[in-house]
Amino acid sequence: MFSTLYQATGFKRAILLCKEGKYSEAEAILKSLQDEFLAVCEENEALKAQLTEVANVLDLAEKVQFDGQKYWLVEENEKKGPFCQVCYDRDGLLVHLQEHGKHWECQNCRGLYMMPRNEAEQLAAKRAHPRGSSKKTIPLFLEREMG
Repeated sequence: MFSTLYQATGFKRAILLCKEGKYSEAEAILKSLQDEFLAVCEENEALKAQLTEVANVLDLAEKVQFDGQKYWLVEENEKKGPFCQVCYDRDGLLVHLQEHGKHWECQNCRGLYMMPRNEAEQLAAKRAHPRGSSKKTIPLFLEREMG
């Protein structure tokens, strides 16, 4: 890669060659400078993309919480997950764990995570009464009072 000094003197040299009527030599220098400029632009775009990726990883790392067994994603005070500890630690992937009775399983690495007893009971209760529904039933038909 050419130095900034070379680029600056390269432009100066091209101008002097044009003044001397040596257009093909000036054109070669300008072509070389153009190629260098395009290479610097490509490198700059790649560095910007890397910087964005690092910022996203750091942002995600601040939102991921480890409970000693598995990961949870906390965004706007909402806890999402659980996610596989092995896949996140090894590959940086947030892979949802699939619930199977009293344990979770990772579909990616096949890791198993035992569900704490109280957590298993809470999930079973949620399945039995989704969205906190009450046991009160609403009659389909209302009886009319005859009067």
